[in-house]
Amino acid sequence: MQGDINFCQRCGHRLSERIVEDTPRPYCESCGYTVFLDPKVAAVVLVTSGDKLVLVRRGVEPEMGRWSFPSGFMNRGEVVEGAAKREVKEETGLDIELDGLVGVYSSQDSPVVLAVYSATAIGGTPQAGHDAAEVRLFPPDGLPDLPFPHDRQILDDWRAMAQQSASG
Repeated sequence: MQGDINFCQRCGHRLSERIVEDTPRPYCESCGYTVFLDPKVAAVVLVTSGDKLVLVRRGVEPEMGRWSFPSGFMNRGEVVEGAAKREVKEETGLDIELDGLVGVYSSQDSPVVLAVYSATAIGGTPQAGHDAAEVRLFPPDGLPDLPFPHDRQILDDWRAMAQQSASG
C-alpha cells in the first residue's frame, strides 16, 4: 500500500487497496473514502555570496554529514518563495534575495518535488541552524560531492541560467 497510512482518517477502519484512475490507492471499505496522497514540496536554494556558493553540512538524515544546498519542506499554505527564504535563514543565518527559478525536479518513485531557486545573500551572518552542522562558502568549480540524485542537473541548470543572465 502507498505510504504509511493504514487506517481511515475519517472513520478509523483498516484501509485496503483499490485501483482508482489506474493507480492503486488506499481505500476504506467501511465509509468509501479514497486516500489521495499528496507529494511533499521542498524548496532548494543555490545562494551566492560574492563569487562563492553557500552550502550546508547536513545535520539530519538523509545524508547527514554531507554538503548540500540549503533546502527544506514547505509548510502547508506557505508560498514557495517564502519557504525558500525561510529555509535559507533557518539553515545558514543569511537573508537572501531570490534571483529566479532554476527549475522544478521530480522522480517517478519519489514523493518529493523540488522547487529550486537561485538567490543572492544580502545580509545576515553565516551560521549553522538547528538542522545544519556547518555553513561554508565554496567556489562553484570546487564543490564537494553532492548527495542527491538531482544535484548534478540542478547545478548544470543553475550554471546555464547564470550564463544566460551574464550574456544579457
